[in-house]
Amino acid sequence: MSEYPALPAFSLALVALFLKTTMTSLLQVAARFRTRSFSAPEDAKWAGVPLASVEANLVQRCNSVWRNDVENLPLFLALALSYVLLGATLASAGTLFAVYVALRYLHTAVYLRGLQPWRAIFYLGGIAVCCAIAVQIIRMLLVVRPV
Repeated sequence: MSEYPALPAFSLALVALFLKTTMTSLLQVAARFRTRSFSAPEDAKWAGVPLASVEANLVQRCNSVWRNDVENLPLFLALALSYVLLGATLASAGTLFAVYVALRYLHTAVYLRGLQPWRAIFYLGGIAVCCAIAVQIIRMLLVVRPV
């Protein structure tokens, strides 16, 4: 198919993470309308409600999930793409990427519900997957390949 056998796994992970972040955004919008909680003046005016002094809990949690994704997903995607471009196997990359995506979905679900220690466990699991990918990248770079 391509000289990058793990590219399909990367593409699937990318789409799955896109869907997760999009669902979080849509949930936040729905929560704002359901609670009539708008912190931006133009949004409150558009919805015909007073400006919220404090956002609803679910809106705050969606914001926190979003910030966490913005901090963590780019690092995973950069590591994952590097791993693919270095020639990762589909089996190895597919497993690592699927585990990471599953952990991020679980992390989001427990974050939205405020469940510790599960939030920390799933977050640290994602970090562990990123570390495993980084180790694989270093191993691939240190292997001397015949010219």
